[in-house]
Amino acid sequence: MGHRVISLGGPSATGSETEIAKRDREKRSLEEAEKGALTPSVEHHTTRKGPSMPKPTRATVKPKEQGIELPQCWQDVNDALAAGIDRLILFGPPGTGKTFAGLNVGDVEGGAFRLICNEDMTAADVTGHFMPTANGTWKWLDGSVLKAWQGDGLRGGRIVADEIDRASGDVLSLLLNMFDNRESASWQHPDSGKVFKPLRGFSVIMTTNIENMRDLPVALRDRFPIAIRIDRPHPGALAQLSPYLRAPAAAAVDAKPTERRFSVRSFMAFDQLVKQGLTVERAAGLVFGKFATDILDALLIDKVSVTAAKAS
Repeated sequence: MGHRVISLGGPSATGSETEIAKRDREKRSLEEAEKGALTPSVEHHTTRKGPSMPKPTRATVKPKEQGIELPQCWQDVNDALAAGIDRLILFGPPGTGKTFAGLNVGDVEGGAFRLICNEDMTAADVTGHFMPTANGTWKWLDGSVLKAWQGDGLRGGRIVADEIDRASGDVLSLLLNMFDNRESASWQHPDSGKVFKPLRGFSVIMTTNIENMRDLPVALRDRFPIAIRIDRPHPGALAQLSPYLRAPAAAAVDAKPTERRFSVRSFMAFDQLVKQGLTVERAAGLVFGKFATDILDALLIDKVSVTAAKAS
């Protein structure tokens, strides 16, 4: 199966003017959310494996309910999931809400489960393992992927595999089997001998901070027909910030050069420090380090822009 990469981070086919216009529309929609909100004074100074999730119903990103326009990358995610794509890669800079979307967006009626991949993980994280009990016996505990295969018993669930490219060779081979199509994927329990197959509805969303999909193993890329670069924060994540921080946070996640990138998490920490009484200069210094002045400049420019727009 072919591998389609929807790249949304660079200039569009019609030129940079279209990209600028898109960013302006997003900024204007964020500014609408700022009306009536209190904005702290910003002045220029030169001084920086998860458990199963509760079973949700079908969901899509609905930012317009919060006055925020849906970025194109998240519209692509909605469209792919709504079309029934059950193997999807979300890649791009960290802190944009890729995992959040994997656990909550689309058909997750069978449950949503998370698998955090790293060099030290074993097959036990994927399929399960035996654990001793208080009465001296042993009990089998299902791993994250096996849980997702079985879902709610009637319909398969969703597994969100974070940083799968970091998995060791043996575990990656197992995951390639577990993430194959329903007709080919199977796993035999080591004790009972029972053969498991994923229930209908099982889906996989893989997240990674890798920017070049060619860096992924060919066999892994083949399991995922669509890859979408997430270059804008998830609207639900932006909504948790104070309104005056939303536009700068949206721009910072994909800034150039990469050393100037800051995730929404960084802005959440900054927001919390300011709300607890620290000055914006002190909060910026703690969170953004040597780039504190740049961030404060961005906040000041955005504040002036908003004020001018309201006055016009």
